Amino acid sequence: MPAHIPENLEEIVTEYNRLWQLMPKLHRNIARMADKTAMKACAKRLGVTTKSGKKLGMSFETEYETDLFQDYLIYMYRPRGFSLARKMRNRKPYPEGSDEQKLLENMQQARFSLFWVKELIEDSGMVVLDVITGEELFVLDQTLPQQDVTGLLAAFRIFPFGDVWMHTGASMAFGIIKDPKDLKPTNRRLSEKEEQLFNEENFARWRAFIRSQK
Repeated sequence: MPAHIPENLEEIVTEYNRLWQLMPKLHRNIARMADKTAMKACAKRLGVTTKSGKKLGMSFETEYETDLFQDYLIYMYRPRGFSLARKMRNRKPYPEGSDEQKLLENMQQARFSLFWVKELIEDSGMVVLDVITGEELFVLDQTLPQQDVTGLLAAFRIFPFGDVWMHTGASMAFGIIKDPKDLKPTNRRLSEKEEQLFNEENFARWRAFIRSQK
């Protein structure tokens, strides 16, 4: 089904630009809820642990890997079925109806997937093909439309924003694919466990891809 691009797109983009400024601080506040157990569990699953004597630590090759780790920690660490984003929303640390609380309501519905950029919409976002579900979605983004990245294959996490979508800001690019015919979507939604494994597989794949480009 083709992506729905709303008629009031300019109004939506204005609201998106305003709210997007809140995301980095909101993510930091959520990440602070993670204890050592959460950090160690996520580091182990993503394969970024290091060991010095009896002490376990984490090793990142770039600052961007830290962002990807935080994104995984916030949305994928669910020891009792609740992500840190959902826990923050349930605690209601922000006033009802506030911008932060509205974002948290949507962020708890975030899902990770692999996307192919079909079309760039100037100054607003992009139409993408979800390589797993086969859906075409319109995702708000202010960075990619300024670049020539039509055909980009990238993995990232999205959440609903009215009738369209936002992404959480941490993405893993795998290069340009001009012809998407070999992508072959499975036309189904991943379970929570499948989504977690898919996130981990793409992180490992992305790290290998980045190393191969050096």
